[in-house]
Amino acid sequence: MTTLGDEELLAQMRAALEEVRTASDRIRRRVRQSRTTVRDREHRLSVTVGGQGELAELTFHGDAYRDLAPAELAELIVKTTGTARQEARRKALAGIGDLGADLGGLGSAAQDAGSLDELVESIVGTVTAAGERRDREGAA
Repeated sequence: MTTLGDEELLAQMRAALEEVRTASDRIRRRVRQSRTTVRDREHRLSVTVGGQGELAELTFHGDAYRDLAPAELAELIVKTTGTARQEARRKALAGIGDLGADLGGLGSAAQDAGSLDELVESIVGTVTAAGERRDREGAA
């Protein structure tokens, strides 16, 4: 590989990483600002969590919760909070899918990444494959 080829590959990697940084910053801001609210099945309470699953609000609807034993009420709060956190996590993971779509120039593997680690591996693989193709074409 020539020095020019190395410099081109490095420039491509820097550009790809800058794209990732910009898109991931946008996703991070959306996650920080998001809120997820879940109600229990009997609509006795609702739990709101922030984008990272932190408890933001707990609201009791009506007086039906008063008929619950303390242990039952505690279990209802914990269960509903867990459901809200799972939903917030699902939204955050969907954001990773959005990140992959924002980076369409990096190939379908980047768009299909299910985690940040998979996304980075995909970017490195795509840029490395492009460099290897260029080396083969230059040698031919």
